[in-house]
Amino acid sequence: MYLNQHILAKISSVFSLLSMPALLLDNDGQVILPEDYHKQLLLPEPLLASPHEPFINGAFTLIGTAESEPMFLCFSGNSDEVLSIARICAQLVSGILKEFGQDSGRETTMRRILDGEIDASEILVVANEQQLKIEADRCVLYAQFSTVLAENVLGILKDAFSENDGDYVFEAGKHAIAIVKEFNEDLEPGEIEQYAMALSATLTTEAGQSSLIGIGGVKHNLSQLHESLLEAKKAINIGLPFQPKRQIFNYSAMVLERFLYDIPEESAVQFHQTLFNKKTAKLFSEEMLNTIEAFFDNSLNLSETARKLYIHRNTLVYRLDKIQKVTGLDLRTFDDAMTFKLLMLMGKLRKDKKSRY
Repeated sequence: MYLNQHILAKISSVFSLLSMPALLLDNDGQVILPEDYHKQLLLPEPLLASPHEPFINGAFTLIGTAESEPMFLCFSGNSDEVLSIARICAQLVSGILKEFGQDSGRETTMRRILDGEIDASEILVVANEQQLKIEADRCVLYAQFSTVLAENVLGILKDAFSENDGDYVFEAGKHAIAIVKEFNEDLEPGEIEQYAMALSATLTTEAGQSSLIGIGGVKHNLSQLHESLLEAKKAINIGLPFQPKRQIFNYSAMVLERFLYDIPEESAVQFHQTLFNKKTAKLFSEEMLNTIEAFFDNSLNLSETARKLYIHRNTLVYRLDKIQKVTGLDLRTFDDAMTFKLLMLMGKLRKDKKSRY
């Protein structure tokens, strides 16, 4: 079960009243609270069999909430007092979770589908119960922020999405939101990037901070929304190494980047070093690389590139001639430019993978 920051804050307030440490775990044993306690515990079989009764496990007491798929509480201690506190806390947390579950049946169902919590075989049943369209063209947009809280962003966007029954917006983490966008006569799939640009501008203005937005693939069936969410997240992870200044990444339009991302790192390093090595290090200064990037960005147009860089056209020609002399690649031709760009992109991907691990 996904718990947004509002619900976690309510449960944290219950824990803050206790005189002993307490943990909140999901039904896989993953610690949810405290949020900075990144551990997964092995839940004893007897507890899973009878989750609603306190279970003493050494120096700890565990108990599940009242839901059919319970969350679990873990307390330090095993005295009668701790057992009593465990029962009371389980009831309080169950009440909070029940309140969360009653927010909106349709919205909660869509949230669970998006998170992959409902099997494809069950989606038809729950969708009919909540009157959700099984077949409709939809995609998921995933927006992440560096510091702005998702619950604050939701407050900004909720009104905009309440007008359209086919659109939903959810928390997708402490600093991220997910938007399910249904296409209609007002918005075609080919216009989704323009929509994302407008969304980005709204978030920057209202939230006071720019965001990174990933766009998942367009899906026709409700059961595929989870896949679109994963694609939206992956679009940002794949796109950033290649275009670090960009804010919007469309998974469906990133065929080349996805191909390069899947190349084994060892192979990528070998290819990259055929062009970028000690012999060419002096040639590829920061100024030269900026020149090459600008030349590519302007579709190999000499005059336009020179204008954008505020240099004379002959200066640009001289630099390109120098690259051809050292590497044998004439960047004014499509094939050589493509070869150079691929090898350069492999180096960017390599740096990004090293920085993230």
